[in-house]
Amino acid sequence: LEPLGKLVSMEMGKILPEGVGEVQEYVDICDYAVGLSRMFERKVIPSERPNHTLLEMWNPLGTIGIISAFNFPVAVYGWNNALSMV
Repeated sequence: LEPLGKLVSMEMGKILPEGVGEVQEYVDICDYAVGLSRMFERKVIPSERPNHTLLEMWNPLGTIGIISAFNFPVAVYGWNNALSMV
């Protein structure tokens, strides 16, 4: 946390606790995303056709693009990146 927090602090002109806080926020959202990955479920949907079943399966594309605020370069990117990696 400290080296990356210092880097964010130097690059963005933030005070050190804010830089470290941004990196910590990325770590926290990664922890949330790991837990979320265990909760994906597939839905089985009845079909109007006899002897057929519909299955809902996720097929995500991943990160396409992220528009981030200049004053939160790590946290906003992390929210999008961590959830899209799941």
